[in-house]
Amino acid sequence: MMMKILRPFVLLIWAIAMFPLTSVAQQTLQQKLASLGIVKEQCTDWSDSAVISLPMPICAYANVTGITAMPSKDGQQLKGWMEMYDGHGNYFKKRVVLALQGQSSVGLTKKHFKADFFEEDWDGEATPEIKFGNWVEQDAFHFKAFYRDFFRGTGIMSYRIYDQLTIGRGEYGRIWERATNIKNPDLDALCHPDAFPCLVYLNGKLHGIFCWQLKKHRKNMNMKKNTPEHIHLDTVLAEDTTLYGGVVKWKHFEIKTPKNLYTVNGKAYDSENPTELIDESSAYYNLDTDDENTKKYKANSAKVKKYIINLSNYKKEIQTLINNKASNETIREAIAERFDVVGMIDYMIHNIVTNNFDGLKKNYQLFTYDGKKWFVAPYDLDNTFGYFPYYSIVFSPNFYCLGNLTSFNFKSYFPFNFVETYFKQDIRDRYATLRDEGLLNPEIISSMFSNWYYDIGLSNYADEWKKWPKSPCLLETIANSPWELQTYNATTYNKTKEYSSSTQYAAGDITKAGYRLWKAKSATKGVRPYKQIGCKDSLARIYPWVKDRLVQIDKLMAYSFTSLPSSYTLHISSVGWSTICLPFQFVIPEGLELYTVLGIDKDGHLIKEQVETPEAYKPYLVKGNLGQYVLVGERENPDAMGEDYLVNGALRGCLTSMYAPMDCYVLQNHNGKTAFYHVAANGKVMIGANRAYLVTDTPSKTNAIEMETENGPTSVEMVEACPEIIGIFSTNGTQKERMSKGVNIIKYSNGKTVKVVVK
Repeated sequence: MMMKILRPFVLLIWAIAMFPLTSVAQQTLQQKLASLGIVKEQCTDWSDSAVISLPMPICAYANVTGITAMPSKDGQQLKGWMEMYDGHGNYFKKRVVLALQGQSSVGLTKKHFKADFFEEDWDGEATPEIKFGNWVEQDAFHFKAFYRDFFRGTGIMSYRIYDQLTIGRGEYGRIWERATNIKNPDLDALCHPDAFPCLVYLNGKLHGIFCWQLKKHRKNMNMKKNTPEHIHLDTVLAEDTTLYGGVVKWKHFEIKTPKNLYTVNGKAYDSENPTELIDESSAYYNLDTDDENTKKYKANSAKVKKYIINLSNYKKEIQTLINNKASNETIREAIAERFDVVGMIDYMIHNIVTNNFDGLKKNYQLFTYDGKKWFVAPYDLDNTFGYFPYYSIVFSPNFYCLGNLTSFNFKSYFPFNFVETYFKQDIRDRYATLRDEGLLNPEIISSMFSNWYYDIGLSNYADEWKKWPKSPCLLETIANSPWELQTYNATTYNKTKEYSSSTQYAAGDITKAGYRLWKAKSATKGVRPYKQIGCKDSLARIYPWVKDRLVQIDKLMAYSFTSLPSSYTLHISSVGWSTICLPFQFVIPEGLELYTVLGIDKDGHLIKEQVETPEAYKPYLVKGNLGQYVLVGERENPDAMGEDYLVNGALRGCLTSMYAPMDCYVLQNHNGKTAFYHVAANGKVMIGANRAYLVTDTPSKTNAIEMETENGPTSVEMVEACPEIIGIFSTNGTQKERMSKGVNIIKYSNGKTVKVVVK
C-alpha cells in the first residue's frame, strides 16, 4: 500500500484535532506524581544542602505550602515553603518568600510571582545556591504565569532563538566574551533569561503552568556587585527625553548594577524609586561622618554617574560627525567604539524575525563592562511571533512594529537607527549567513515550540485550561450587535478614530476598539463593538506563520541563498541501520546503502527502493557496516514551500531534534531487536537532528515493523511495546534535557541503554 504524503505540520494539526485538550478532572499533586511514577522516598533529597546543582528539568512540579493564597497585591511578602520535583529523580524543600513580579501581570487573573529561597530562617542572611543545567547559580527565581499566552512560554522560545543566533558566531557568541574588565567570568552567563516549564501547586492543588525563570541578576550578566564599570540599565531607554538627549532623566530608568550606590541627596539608591546619583558637586559627598565603605560607594556612584552622562552624549557626538560630513568609515568606527555593533546586529535581526515590536523603545537590557562600550540583550519577549497579548490578537506575518514589513523600522530608535544606516550591508550579510547555515528556518523554530509544548504535555495543558478557562488565548472575539469585525489593515487602523460611547454611528461607519477594526451594520450609539475579545491560538499556527514571515524578511534583506560546503558524520552501530536527512547531496561511501521507503505492503513488509544519488532535504533509510562515515556536500537552498520538503515516500525528515508525532514509527533498538517502533503518544519519543521517522497512511495496531534479516524482509509481528525514555546522559554521566550534539546515552524504562551520536 503506497503512502500518502503528509507535511509534518499537517500531521501536527491532525493530532491536535483528533486529541483535543480535555480532562475529566484536575489531579492533585500526589495524583500527578503517582501517574508519573515519581515517589518522594525514592528521590534524591537535597533539602539539607545549601548548594544544589541539578540537571535542567524538562517539566518540573513545585508545591507551595505554609500560605493559604498566592500573592495578589503589591507589597505582599508571604513566607512559606516550596518543595520541588525536577522530574529526574531529585527533590528539595526550602523556605521561600513570595511576592508579585512584573507590572503588567498585577492586573491579570493569573499573576507572575517571584520566590526568594532561604535556609535557616526567612531573614535573608543564609540563602542556598541553586543551579539548573547550564544556568548560573541563583537564590531567587521568577515564576512567569503568561496568562494570555497559549504556550505559556512564547517568550522563552524567543530567548532560545536569540541563543541560536548568537552562538552561531562561535568563540565570541556570548556578549560578555566581546567585553573587557571581566575577571574569572562565569561561562554559563547568558545575559538574558531562560526558563523551564513547571506546574505550580498550592497546598497540593494545581495553581497552573508557570515558567521557572532566571532573573535579571548580575551573575547572569557576568558583573560584579561593586565594580563601577559594570553598569546594567533597565526599563525605558530609547528616548531622547530619557537618556540620549544629553540630559539624563534619572527617574525613568533603573540601575540594577552596581549595588550600594548613593543619590545626590546622600541617601541610598532605591531602584524602585530611582533618583539622580551623587557626585563630587553634592554637599553630601565625602562627609566627615562617612566610614571608608560609604566613601568608596559614593566614589563608585560618581563614576557610574559620569559613565551614564557620557552615554547620554553619544548620539550628539555621532550626529556631529554626520553633520560635519565625516567619512562613512569614520562614522562606523565612532559607532563601534561606543556600542557593540555585533550584538546590535544580532538583536536587530532577532527583533525582526520574532516580530518583537515592543523591544525598541524599551524591554531590552543596556549594559557596559568598562563604562565606555555599551551592549544590548533582549528581555520581556512576550510580544513576539505575531501575538500581541495585551489585546489578544495575532498579527499577520508581514506586520512589524504595528506596520507593514517594508523596512527595518529602526529609524526612530537610537542607537539602532545609526546601526541600520551605517551597517545595513553587515545586517544583510549576517542574516544571509544565518539563513545559509540553516540557523533560521521554519522547521528549527517551530520544533522549539513543539518540543516545549510536548515537554509540558497535553494532560497538563488540559488541567491548565480547566483551571484558567478565561485565558484570552482560548476565546473567540465576539461582536456586539449591530457591529461586525473587519480585517485588520494598518493603514486603515491608523486613520480611524477610537470608539466612543458618546458618538452616533451610522450604518457602514468604521471605528477601532480592542486593537481591531469594526463596522456598524446599522445606526448605533453607546454599544461597544465587542462582547468578548480573544484569540484562539494553537501550536499549528507557528510553522506557517514563521515560514511566511521568513519569505517576507528574505525580500526585505535582499537575501538569496549561497551554497556552502558542509559535512556530516554518520555513525552506524552494530545493529546496521539508521535514518538520515541532510541539507545537501553527497556521494554514498562504500559500506552504506540508502533506501527510499515507499510504504508497507499488505503483508506488513517495508517497500524499499535503493537510491544511488541522495537528494538534499529528503529522508532515507540507511543500511551499513559498523563505523563512522563522513558525508560531504554543499548545502542547498531549501524549498520549504514544496510538497516534498523533508518528505520521501513514507519517511519524514527533521533537521533538528523534535518529538515524533503520535502513530508514526521511529527506528530504535530495544533489547537487541532493531525495528520501526510505534509511537503511542505525542511528546514521548525524541528524534535526533538529521533523522527520519516512518508514517503509515492509517494508524496501525502494530507495535513494531521489524527490519530485514539474512533471509529477506520479515513480516510485521507484535513485539514489546515501546518503552519510555527515562533519561538522556552525556558520556560523563551528566543528565541532559534532550539529545544534543555529540554522544548521548539513552536509558529506557526496560533497562536498555542505547548510545546515540548526533553531529
